[in-house]
Amino acid sequence: MKTKDRILQYSLQLFNEEGEQNVTPVDIANVLEISPGNLYYHYKGKDPIIHQLFVDFEEEFKMVLSAPITKPLELSDNWVYFYILFEEIADFRFFYRNLQSILERYPDLEGRFRRLVKLKIRAMASIIKTLNDTGFINISDIEAGQMAERFALQLTYWPTYQTLLDGGVSTPVSIHRGVFGLISQLTPYVVEGADEFLALLTQFRDKMLKNSGRSTSDIC
Repeated sequence: MKTKDRILQYSLQLFNEEGEQNVTPVDIANVLEISPGNLYYHYKGKDPIIHQLFVDFEEEFKMVLSAPITKPLELSDNWVYFYILFEEIADFRFFYRNLQSILERYPDLEGRFRRLVKLKIRAMASIIKTLNDTGFINISDIEAGQMAERFALQLTYWPTYQTLLDGGVSTPVSIHRGVFGLISQLTPYVVEGADEFLALLTQFRDKMLKNSGRSTSDIC
């Protein structure tokens, strides 16, 4: 792997683990076992690293968010799709955990992040509309619009909420919890078998949590 790519990789890891505001270019150089001068040759400080990481995140996330807008998802694909969303956010969670501070320090990112939030709402609205059109749920246009915004809100502030709720929880467990919390909101609108739907979600969540090494009672 090229040094420039390694700098991004290890910077992302440090930012996610330590918090971007607590990491200096020297810290990054030390982890990579390169000189600060070598790091500066590739990136003139931490600011261009953060900008490049945002570009990478933006590119990947826009592709994921555009999927259900471009082509409606099959019913069975929604569960997997939400996992992909949460995993993508988890991979770049330092942006979300320190969002206000980052946007204040890097105002050029604010408009781009706002567009991502709006794209989240569009993606969630597309999913809800497809579920409604296929008869899986029955929801009014007003309720569907509000649910799309709630989904987008949850996706945006989920990393911060999970840190406040249980800072020691692992990322996989946090993702399982997030996906369950989001999809379970559909339960009241399921046309047939709402109880069975929630039971199935709960069973799957418990299975995933068990595989992650945490009991349900530890995190519910």
